[in-house]
Amino acid sequence: MRNLICLVVIINFLLICMPGMSYCYANDSKFEMEWDNFEPAAKSRDIDTVSLHIFEKISETKGRSVYRGITITRASGNIIPYQQTQVLDSSATGIGPVFMVRNEKYRSGKFSAAVDMSGGLILYNERFPAGGEHYDFMWRIGPQFIYKFNPDSSVSIGCMYMHVSNGLHSQTHNPSYNARGVSFGFASSF
Repeated sequence: MRNLICLVVIINFLLICMPGMSYCYANDSKFEMEWDNFEPAAKSRDIDTVSLHIFEKISETKGRSVYRGITITRASGNIIPYQQTQVLDSSATGIGPVFMVRNEKYRSGKFSAAVDMSGGLILYNERFPAGGEHYDFMWRIGPQFIYKFNPDSSVSIGCMYMHVSNGLHSQTHNPSYNARGVSFGFASSF
């Protein structure tokens, strides 16, 4: 399992650092910032999460875009570990590389709808959730509604589902949690 985790870390690092222009991509860099506010999906995982994602578009073909970026996240709350009754504080701050794929369909005029899927490795300042490790994988998926001011700038709002887990198979070392919430975004070319 450690070899798999090391491989994932190395691949994430290389993808973040390598040049990002594809043969089908325009010259301008397009950056997007998204802010998420998540609430827990289960009572045993009472963790509220706020995240800021900063993405750079690296590829675009026929309504499908690929982004790379960084996530900064703050989670606070508590959990009740599996098969236990004790409530444990589970607050931490994390940062890590993230990738996103967006499938976008243009609807009318300046409006479009999209489905965003993202994932990345997050390193936390505390073992998170309580009883876990200092790293987790964060996965997000959900619909986005986008309004384009012009070809270079847009705002978005959406509903997202998030899963955080360190990937270990044991329930005692993998206190994963799920959450749902809203996402607000702004994109612009520089």
